Amino acid sequence: MPTPTPPHRYAADPLVVAQDGVATVHQLMDLGCASSAIAAHCRPPGPWRRLLPRVIVLQTTEPTPQQRLRGALLYAGPDALLTGPAALALYGLESVTAPAAPAKVDVLVAHRATPRSHAYVRVHSTVRPALRVPVRNLACAALPRAVADAIPHLADESAVATLLREVMEKRLCRPDDLMTEARAAQLHVSPLLGGEVERP
Repeated sequence: MPTPTPPHRYAADPLVVAQDGVATVHQLMDLGCASSAIAAHCRPPGPWRRLLPRVIVLQTTEPTPQQRLRGALLYAGPDALLTGPAALALYGLESVTAPAAPAKVDVLVAHRATPRSHAYVRVHSTVRPALRVPVRNLACAALPRAVADAIPHLADESAVATLLREVMEKRLCRPDDLMTEARAAQLHVSPLLGGEVERP
């Protein structure tokens, strides 16, 4: 009978390392780990833990912010993109950057294959193609789209104005691109993007 692969060997696999120590159940099975072994490794005291349905973090300590983002993408599927405040924080927008991981992580997925929102992952089905941009080794929507997706989740118009002002002052994208995304999302912003926003 072959000797089972020690759990730490899976954690050192190049795929798992590239994914920040997070993997799906199917990926682990493809690496040769039986489903029963995965279940056993996720029971206390570990050495693994379930992060989301079908998503495992190969450690027992609390997941890092990067691992939470990676887990959200793996949960939502191979074409998923981070968007909204979580993506904007990766882009370096200080107006949406908090010291702790965001309570919710927004992901865009194609309309034809939409998993349900779960735990901290907020899934948004879209029929509008979104440009895929790698940011810190994570798949994100382009910045104008991420801004438009963030606006409905900001606290108030002041927060929206602060975000738009930072984007424009840092010249992170063209005003026309922001206006295009805002119109597509049925958000009404002033032509000068001064923060006069009406949210549907």
